[in-house]
Amino acid sequence: MTEHRWAPPEHQDVPIYAADSLPLDAIGSPEPVDPPQPVTVHDLRFDQIGVLPEVKAFAVARSDVAVFVEIAWQGRLQRAWVPRDTVTTRTLKPRR
Repeated sequence: MTEHRWAPPEHQDVPIYAADSLPLDAIGSPEPVDPPQPVTVHDLRFDQIGVLPEVKAFAVARSDVAVFVEIAWQGRLQRAWVPRDTVTTRTLKPRR
């Protein structure tokens, strides 16, 4: 019987594209959203890939000018402050 050498599979490093976020001095005075609200962010810009027309997210804080959203994109949690006028609420489908 021949010997088999085992080695872990090699996978390419997947680049993580970060969402653009407003500077902290431009968000005003935020208040938490409890419980987090499902939202859609329109025209969200990501590094190196440009603008995505719609991104599903959850709003966890908001101010008069911005919303702090949590995005589960590319299998990783990302957070960003986005302009309030680019965010619309959405409803989740009921579970079966």
